[in-house]
Amino acid sequence: MKQTDTLKRLNAVMKDINGDNTQVLRTLQDQIDYLQEKVGILEEIIETETGREQPVFSEDQKRRLAYRGRKLNEYLLSVVEATFAPGTVHGWYRELIGRKYDSTAPGQRKRGRKPISPEIVEKILFFQTRNPDWGYDRIAGTMKYLGYDVSATTIRKILNDHGIVPDPERRKRGDWQQFIETQQYVTAATDFATVELLTEHGLVREHLLFFMDIGSREVRLGGIAHNPDSNWTTQVARNMCDMWDGFLLGKKYLIHDRDSLFNKRFDSIFESIGVTIKRLPPFCPMMNARCENFIRALKTECLDKIIFSTREQIRLAVSEFLEYWNRYRPHEGLGGKMIKPYPQDPDGELVEVSFLGGLLHGYKREKLAA
Repeated sequence: MKQTDTLKRLNAVMKDINGDNTQVLRTLQDQIDYLQEKVGILEEIIETETGREQPVFSEDQKRRLAYRGRKLNEYLLSVVEATFAPGTVHGWYRELIGRKYDSTAPGQRKRGRKPISPEIVEKILFFQTRNPDWGYDRIAGTMKYLGYDVSATTIRKILNDHGIVPDPERRKRGDWQQFIETQQYVTAATDFATVELLTEHGLVREHLLFFMDIGSREVRLGGIAHNPDSNWTTQVARNMCDMWDGFLLGKKYLIHDRDSLFNKRFDSIFESIGVTIKRLPPFCPMMNARCENFIRALKTECLDKIIFSTREQIRLAVSEFLEYWNRYRPHEGLGGKMIKPYPQDPDGELVEVSFLGGLLHGYKREKLAA
């Protein structure tokens, strides 16, 4: 081989060179090292690819050859390299350098700031939307409590990227959705429903007065009367404001229409415990929509399907319907949840609870006695 002849020639030259010329010796040694490496590579190729005229080097072989050729300039490399151009060998070396600092190469450790996960971004936007008066530090503190390692600076950057900038007036202004959700839990409403009794003297109309907690949708029966007057409604108001178990304790507003039975005496009872009366405009039942929705459900699901002959029958039917409404009936406005469901055993058997002789059904899970 031509490379072997060159190697012999270089070894002979080294014997004739003055031993003090260390620079020449070092240069020749570099050439010899290069040729020895290349000879070893070619021997590997000959063993595996016999008969191929133009050798094809693997990436590892190119790396080894480039490592030896990095010390030689183009002239010295051209003397000993007959297969590849000197620029090719130096190009391999530059490629090795580039791979060392290429952060996208497989196995390379990426430098720079760790990317923020979509989950953290989603949580930050959720907290800011639900709590518009929270600052960066409060969101960061909540995130840390929940196990997310994120700084206030990162939170500010994420909010800025989503077009959310600090607004000093936002704490005072809020938004309608937040206002409605806040106010409904301190608001109650009241309204009348009527039902006809079939008696020996004909049809007799009975009046039922209901109170609803707007936030939770819980409903209580205030009373039943044939001819209600201001004395009766005032007594019902006292019962709803009882200091021990009054349904309207802790409420701030009470909504009712302009029925003459809701007079000043009736209103004064509630005002005495700090409840503000909100009288609806005339002919606007839609402004008391949740209470009206309950009365419609009461009639269509219960009262309109039963013929009553006594007030006690009405009281029993309404009592069972309220148990069903408050404990077993799912409500769309509450996301399909129930108002005050009974505790359940997840591993228990499915039990059906019937109301009004099977007119209504509720379901729960409980352990059955052995």
